[in-house]
Amino acid sequence: MNRKRFHLLPNQKNGLPLQEDALPGGGFTNPFRYIPCKAVLSAAREVISTIDSDSILSKDFAQGKMLGVLIVRNHQGETGYLCGFSGNVGGRSQIEGFVPPIFDLTNPDGHFKKLEAEISSINEKIRLMESDPRLDSILHELSSCETEAEKEIAAARASMAEARRRRDSIRASYSRENIDERDGNREDILAILERESQHEKAEFARLKKRWKERIGTIKAAAKAITDEILGMKSVRREMSDQLQRWIFHQYRVHNILGQEASIWEVFAEKGLVPPGGTGDCAAPKLLEYAFRNNLQPLAMGEFWYGTSPDTGVRVHGHFYPSCTSKCGPLLGYMMKGLHIQDDITFECDRKPAIMHYDKDIIVAVKPSGMPSVPGLDNRVSLQEWLSAETGGEVLAVHRLDMDTCGVMVFARNTSSQAFLQSQFEKRTVKKVYLARLCPGDIPQEGKIELPLSPDYDERPRQKVDLSNGKETVTLYRMIEKYPDGSTLVEFHPLTGRTHQLRVHSAHPLGLGCPIEGDLLYGGCSLSCAKVTKLHLQAKSISFIHPGSRETLVFDMG
Repeated sequence: MNRKRFHLLPNQKNGLPLQEDALPGGGFTNPFRYIPCKAVLSAAREVISTIDSDSILSKDFAQGKMLGVLIVRNHQGETGYLCGFSGNVGGRSQIEGFVPPIFDLTNPDGHFKKLEAEISSINEKIRLMESDPRLDSILHELSSCETEAEKEIAAARASMAEARRRRDSIRASYSRENIDERDGNREDILAILERESQHEKAEFARLKKRWKERIGTIKAAAKAITDEILGMKSVRREMSDQLQRWIFHQYRVHNILGQEASIWEVFAEKGLVPPGGTGDCAAPKLLEYAFRNNLQPLAMGEFWYGTSPDTGVRVHGHFYPSCTSKCGPLLGYMMKGLHIQDDITFECDRKPAIMHYDKDIIVAVKPSGMPSVPGLDNRVSLQEWLSAETGGEVLAVHRLDMDTCGVMVFARNTSSQAFLQSQFEKRTVKKVYLARLCPGDIPQEGKIELPLSPDYDERPRQKVDLSNGKETVTLYRMIEKYPDGSTLVEFHPLTGRTHQLRVHSAHPLGLGCPIEGDLLYGGCSLSCAKVTKLHLQAKSISFIHPGSRETLVFDMG
C-alpha cells in the first residue's frame, strides 16, 4: 500500500482518538441512499481543503468533478481514509494522494492508446473526406441537375398535354355528322396525328433517359465517395466496439470474499452490457484499491467539487448517491461479503391525522416517512391507514413522495375520485409547500421554469432537459433566513411533475440550494449534513368539493 494514499483523519493527526460516533452503525454505507457519517464529512472537508490550497488542482477540479472518500482500517488497526475522483482530471488519471484507476488507459505504450490512435486516424480521414470540396461540388451539381431536370421534364409534359388537346380537338371535328368534301383525307390526317403523338412520347422518353443517365453518373461519383466514408465509419464502429469490450475485460474488480471478475463478466451475469465509463467512478476505484491492499472498508461518501453541469443536479460540496446505470451492478458485486446498512428510511416524524372527512372526501396529514399509497416495502401507507381508521373505501387522487410530509386529499367513491383527478389534470388545484433549503443565497422571490424529464440512467431522479423536457413552473418567496445560512421558502407549484420542487431547489438554473435532507439531490452537504428528514412540507391544498361544488382550503397552519 502506498502510504501517500492512506490518510489519517484530521483529528488523528493531532493525536486524538477516533470519535465513538464517527462511523456509521449497522454496517457499511449503502452507496445509493445514505447520510454521510462524521468520519466521511471530516475526510471530505480535508480533501476539498487540499484541492483549494493547490492552484493547479483547484483549476483542474473547478470544471466540475465527482469525488469520493472511503474510510478504511489497515492491518495495524489504523483507521484512515482513501480519496478518489471519477474519470480523469486535467487529462490525468493519476494524481498523488488519490487512488489510481482500476485499469490505467492513459499508458502511452498500451493497447488502448495504440488502438485509440488508429480510431483517431480514421476519424481524421472521415473528417477530411466529409469536408472535401470535391464532394460539395458533386452534391451541388447533383442538386442543380435534379432541379433543372425537373423543370425541363415538367415543361415537356405541359407541351405534350397542350399538343394532345389540339389533336383531340382535330379528331373530334372529324367525328361529326355531315362532313364535307374536304374530309376525304380524314384517314391520312388521323394517321399524321397518331405519328405526331408517338414521336412526342418517344422524345419525352429520350429526354427522361438523358437526364436519368446524367444524374446517375453524378450520383455514382457521389456514391463512390460516400460509400468510402460509410465503409470507414463501419470500420470505426467495429474497432470502437472491440476496444470497448477489450477495456471492460481489462477492468477486473474484487470483493471482500476474494472473488474476482471483469466488469464485462459482472454485467453479462445480469444480461447487461456495461455503459461507457463503467469502472471509472470514484466509488468502485476506492473499493478496488482497498481490496487490492487488504484494507477494510468502513464507510463511504461521494461529493461534487466545482462548477455544476447543465442537466444533472450537482452542487459544490454536496453529497450524492452512486449512479445506478454504471455503479448499480458493479458495486453490487464489489460489496458482496460486506454487511451493508439498511436503506436510510426516515421514520415517521408524527402520527397521521384526519383533518376532514365526509361521504365524498378525506383530507389528512401524511407524516414524513410514510408512503402515500401501498408500495413494495410493506410499510403501511396513508391510504391504508385511512381505510382502517374509517372502515370504508379510500381512493387515491394524488401523491406525495414518501419523505415529504403534509396535507393530502383522498376520495371515498369513484365519482368523487374522477372529479378530483380532473381538477389535478386541469391544474386548478392550488398547493402551497414549505421547504428548508441548504445554506446559500437566493432572491427574495421569483419564478422557476425548467423543463424536466426522467433520468433513465439514474432512476428515480429527474433531470433538466431543455430540448425534450416537460414544462414545470414554480413560484416561490423566501420566508426566513436562519443563522446557519439555511432558508425557509414557500413554494407555489403551477405544474405538478415528479420531484419538481426538489429539482427546482437544487439545480443551479433554479435556486441552486437543495432541500435539506434530500438524499437524491444533494440535501446532505458539508454545511448541512445533520439530517433527520426531508424538510419539505405540503402546507395547504385548495380544491372544489365534488359534492357541494364549494372551494375548500385546508391549511396545516
